[in-house]
Amino acid sequence: MKIKDKLDYETKSKPFTLRINATVKDALDVMCEKNFGSIVVVHDDDTIAGILTERDMMRRVLHRGLEPSKIAITDVMSSYVRTANENDELFDWLRIMTAERFRHLPIIDNEGKLVSMMSQGDFVSYAWPDLFDHTRQVVRERLGIPFQWLMMGVAGIIITLLILNK
Repeated sequence: MKIKDKLDYETKSKPFTLRINATVKDALDVMCEKNFGSIVVVHDDDTIAGILTERDMMRRVLHRGLEPSKIAITDVMSSYVRTANENDELFDWLRIMTAERFRHLPIIDNEGKLVSMMSQGDFVSYAWPDLFDHTRQVVRERLGIPFQWLMMGVAGIIITLLILNK
């Protein structure tokens, strides 16, 4: 399945961005007000210059005791940004994000301009039913029992352990 085929892809609002001349305080204000976990930093032509995440702020600003209003966003943002195209496979990016341990994925058009932002949570929320069905199929193929039976057995073990530990 392609990223653009995700149910809410078309209805997501365009991500809020800041220009490269912004300060960390500018980013912090927007991220707190909008409850964003990251903000994309763009050049004047809307191509991506970097990304500033909560983790970037914690490690590169707060931990160092720096004053957000005196620090340029370009001094602390991550300049290397993984980006995807809306025609890329959704599950491929979910695997990449999990393996490389990043949570925010800007989606760009063919000219490199930002068109959307997906979080790992966006991908997982959509992929969860498919992953659950896949788990059921694997349990049946490998163990030869219905998934529900396995879950009842696991629940029985947990209940037994809880009772024994009282």
